Amino acid sequence: MAAIALALTLAGCGIRPDAAPRDIPVDDRSLPGAPVSAAGVAGGDARIYLLTPTEPRQVRSVTRSSGTRNDLLAALVAGPTEDELSLQLSSALPAQLEVLSTRSVGSVLYIDLSPAIAELSGAGLTLAVAQIVFTATDLVGVDAVQLTVDGQRFPWPRGDGATTTGLLRSYDYPGYAVSSQPDYPVLPARV
Repeated sequence: MAAIALALTLAGCGIRPDAAPRDIPVDDRSLPGAPVSAAGVAGGDARIYLLTPTEPRQVRSVTRSSGTRNDLLAALVAGPTEDELSLQLSSALPAQLEVLSTRSVGSVLYIDLSPAIAELSGAGLTLAVAQIVFTATDLVGVDAVQLTVDGQRFPWPRGDGATTTGLLRSYDYPGYAVSSQPDYPVLPARV
């Protein structure tokens, strides 16, 4: 008796297969879900990454109001505000730097920069690239960045000292971002 009740319950809850293909009504063809952000919209409050005054130099996020990815990258290139300067935050990006164009393909943001970035070298270039990569990958839907200079690939430094002309991710710069994770508490001494 219990077996029959269980079988009827399971049969009533199951999805029955169709015997033949059938058309799905037009209204039921789209998938519900989160709205897709168009043209790289960064959202109301977004973050850019500036340099801390402490050694070793690291990047730290600061909030900026921005409507699009281009606005956000323009804010990054413009550098710190007066309030951020009073906190001794700075930028490794050259003052003459311009973002020539941006475009998204899937989760990759392509950013074409003016030749001013190529004037940097060593740790300064690595910090500048880290600022751009952390800012760009903070945008919704962006996992990687492809940087070019005047449309040409350039060997960009990663945090480990190697260079690449390929995609850059925030993971290429371990230890470069100030962590929001609090320090672990010190264990009490044993008595």
